[in-house]
This record gives sequence, structure tokens and C-alpha cells, in this order.
Amino acid sequence: MMIPDILTKSASTPAYQVSADLHTTKDQWKKLSESYRTFVETESTHLHIALEMLGGDKVFSHLPENLLEVHHCVTHGIPSAAISHLAHAMEPLSAQALSDALGVSLRTLHRKKGAVQDTLTVAQGGRTFKFAEVVAKATLVLGSREAAVQWLTTPAIGLDQQKPIHLLATPVGTQLVEDLLDRIEYGVYA
Repeated sequence: MMIPDILTKSASTPAYQVSADLHTTKDQWKKLSESYRTFVETESTHLHIALEMLGGDKVFSHLPENLLEVHHCVTHGIPSAAISHLAHAMEPLSAQALSDALGVSLRTLHRKKGAVQDTLTVAQGGRTFKFAEVVAKATLVLGSREAAVQWLTTPAIGLDQQKPIHLLATPVGTQLVEDLLDRIEYGVYA
């Protein structure tokens, strides 16, 4: 499966906008889950997987093609709809666990999930993208999104028995999780 075609930007359309279609059926989420598996099998980059977890072309009118474009998107406001897509992609992760990992209150998380035309602040957008990027990396390293979610919520020996998801609320903790994923990827666990 290929990454959806990047939509062209017109003068009247902002570079990043929310799609009106946010109502997704369980069959559609099952297809999305299968697409993660396809990304892993075709050796897609973690950037592509992270963007799909945030809603892909259903949320962004122009999918960023590299990290510089992601930076531009974050500074101009990632659509709030990305949080809803991320929450669905992370099932069965609880809303509280997602809230803690993103560093936003549960109330703000619920408010942002329901806001169709709203955008995330730079800080919220940066944390949301980084969270999706770490999950995408774990998906590639561990072989599936389900394995990534389970790994994130299980105490890790390489993190002094702390759950990786608990460390994602800070930049230092996120770096520790990414370093452990690198060690797992290259077979160096200690």
C-alpha cells in the first residue's frame, strides 16, 4: 500500500486543514490497522506511519514529506482532529494514558478531540507528533502497532522497569525510549 497521494495546495486552501470526514467505522479502523502492517512490510519510514496515525490525508490537506515540513506544520498548528485519529490508532490505550503521555489534561484532550476546526498549540502539536513518531518507530522495530502499544505499556528492563509510555511526557524520557528502541532494533538490550 502506498502513502495516499499528497493533495495539492491551492491559493484559497490553507496548507494544513481539517477534513470534514471524522466519523470512522470499525471496518475503516481495521483497514487502517492493516495499512500499518503494510507499512511495516514495505519498510516505510516512521514518518509515514506517524502521519497516518495522525489521520493522514483525512486531516492534512498536504502531507508533510520530511521533518522540515512537519516542523512547518507544527508551527502553523496541527489540526486538532489529529488527536482523535491518534486516540483511535492507539486503542486499547486509555484516554488517561494518552493524556499523560501527551502532557495535556484529560479535559483538554477531550475538548481537542471534538474540535473540528481547531488547531493544536505549538507545544501540543510538537508533543503529539513526537508521540506518534515514537509509536511509529516502535511499530517498525517490533513488527506491528499492537506490539508497539503493548511494549509501551509494559515495564521495560532497559528503562529500570518503568513503562515506556510514562517517560514520553518529557523530552529526556522520550530520548531514553528512543535509545532503547534503537538498542532493540540492533539487538543490544543491555
